[in-house]
Parts: sequence; structure tokens; C-alpha cells
Amino acid sequence: MTKEKIRIVHLADTHIDPTFRYLGVKQYERKKDFLQAFQYAVKKTLELKPDILLISGDLYDKVNPRNPARTIVMRALRRIHHEGIEIYAISGNHDTPRSIEEGASPLHEIEASGFIKYFSKTSEIEAHHTKVGSLYVCISGASFNHTFPDELDPLEAMTPPIEGDINISILHYNIAPIKVKPIWAAPTIKETSIPKELHYLALGHIHKFQKIRVGNTWIIYPGSTERRSFAEEREPKGFVYLELSCKGLEKIQYIQTNPRPLKTIEINLKSGENPIKKVVETALKHENPEAILRLIIKGQLPLEDLTKYNREEILRNLEEKFFHILVDDRELEYLFEEVEIESFETLDPIKLYEKYLTNLIKKAEEKEDQKTKSLYQEALELGKKLMEEVES
Repeated sequence: MTKEKIRIVHLADTHIDPTFRYLGVKQYERKKDFLQAFQYAVKKTLELKPDILLISGDLYDKVNPRNPARTIVMRALRRIHHEGIEIYAISGNHDTPRSIEEGASPLHEIEASGFIKYFSKTSEIEAHHTKVGSLYVCISGASFNHTFPDELDPLEAMTPPIEGDINISILHYNIAPIKVKPIWAAPTIKETSIPKELHYLALGHIHKFQKIRVGNTWIIYPGSTERRSFAEEREPKGFVYLELSCKGLEKIQYIQTNPRPLKTIEINLKSGENPIKKVVETALKHENPEAILRLIIKGQLPLEDLTKYNREEILRNLEEKFFHILVDDRELEYLFEEVEIESFETLDPIKLYEKYLTNLIKKAEEKEDQKTKSLYQEALELGKKLMEEVES
């Protein structure tokens, strides 16, 4: 029976073996989150049995991942390859070397094993041809080019070849219709530069699932499989399964992973409150031993309240209630208390001296100490006389 469509799993931005030094010993457990998300994608790929697996960049979080992570990835891709699923990959801005000194991308060693086709060139889109059923498929791609300026359209510098019944290209850049935050700045593909005969543009780099259509071309970011920063805390994570024919996209399924929860809480402290009690009680309303909690503590406190604030005590009270806690108290400020200053007239030295001695005389009277009172009165009269003479 003639096969009229191809089945594809599209995966990107798995960021295996990231670095989270701020987590201390827990960084190794956090690294496992990224491996587990990848392994889940591998498991689903084996269940779905697609014709092709596309990896559109940042399989690894860096160009020099540790050997345990490399081994797990190698074994997983070997298993997929042995099931007859063709694997095509590019490297992204994280796992493409910036210079000769950084060495080769870790994807080279996977390609050397024969498990994947790796499009390693960065200034030229390479093509590979395969046949799926009766369909001739042209799959092309280029790895991320660190020398391209952000204002450059990569498809003006290199063109995807159109040589099959179905044409697919894999890149790791932004695309103009999707507005991104400065954190995702990268060279941007313009709609007008996309070849009309390109059926599918498999993109990586943006960590949120996105699907758009430009003419006859479907463009998809599957997003990342695990949350890498608090910029992604509300985003679902996953990858896509799709079926593609000469007519275009026939089916798409977004398959979610189970990312670690990230939670941000903003707390505005006020004068008169117990700052530690307020922060701890507010945080405990969101208790979750699996979550990484970020506390953003704001407010203006008088010195009396500010001295009661203790970050270490807050962490001690919450450390067993969450996977990890980050405290950002840069916006917690001292409330300047205006001191009532007497007028310049009352700051006159003679009057201040007179006021001071008068108070001492009054206290001596209350104690019925006539001797001391007399001494103070004498000091007052003599002192005033001397000070008046100095002033004159």
C-alpha cells in the first residue's frame, strides 16, 4: 500500500546536562529532570513509531556535557535508530561551538556512531534525501551560526533546497511573526524569505510551543521539554508528533512532559508587621516539596522592623517545604523616618545650655537636693555670662 504521508516526532531544546550551581548538591537532581524529560520523549517516540525524528537544536545545554549524559543520550538514540526511525539533528546556540578553541559539537560523536544525520555546517544548509513509502523527502538543515548578527535573516544568507515531494528544513533561529523577549534575541527569519515549496520548517530556540503557517509552510517550535528558568514557569513543556503530506499538515499532537514546578511569590512587607512571620506564612500557602520557589520581597520598613528581617531564618523555616528556595530582597528598603528638627532659634547655644541646666535644676528640686540645686543655678548664671561675653 502506498504511503501518502510521513509521520514525524519533532523535538527541540532538551538542554541536557545544564549547570545550576546555585542549587548546591541538588543541582544533580535538577540535572536528572532534563534527562528524564528527554527519556520520556524517547519512550513516546518508540511508542509512536514515526518515520522520522527531528531534533532542532540544543539537545545539550553546552558543548562539553559530562560523560554520563552523553552515554544516556547515545544509548537512547541508538535504540530509536535500531527501530528503523531516521534521526536528523542540528545543534543550537548552546551546543554549537563558538570557536575552534571550544572544540567540536557533542553531536559529532553521535553522528560518527551512525545513529543520526547531523547537519553541522553553520553557513550553508545541507540536504539529505530519503524515501518514505512512495514519497521522496528532502530534509535539510544548518546548525546555529554564532557569527550571524541578530538583524540578519538566516534565509537571506542560505537557502533551503527544494528537491523532494515533501521538503523539510531544520533551523535554530527566531521567526518574525513571533515576538520574543530580549532573552531570546537571535537572527530572525522573515516570512518573505521562506520558500513557497517548503512544507515544514522545524525550528528550535524559543522554549514555548508555537505553531504558525506562512503560505503553504507550517512552522513549529515544539518548545523545550523542561523549564530552564523562571521566564518559563507558567509554560507547559513537551514536543510534537505530526503527520505531513504533499498537501501540508494532516495532524499535529502536542505531547506534554512533566516539568518541575517553578513558583514566584511577591510579598510586599508593611510597617508594623513581623516580616519573617509574614513571608513564611505567605510561602506556606504554596507548599510543594517538588517546587523551586522564588520569593520576591519588597517594601519599605522603618529601622525597628527592618532589623527583625532575617533571610537565613526564613530559609530555615521553609527549606523542607520546597525543593529549593531563592530569596530576592533587593527591593526591600529602609523607610527613612523624618526626625522633627527644632527651629534654628531653639538651636541657639545659650538657649540650649539654659534648657539643659534648667532640667537639671528641676530634677534636683524633685529630689529636694538644695545643695546640688544651688550648684546648678550658679553654673547656669556663670555659664550664660561667659557665653554672652564670647558672643559679644
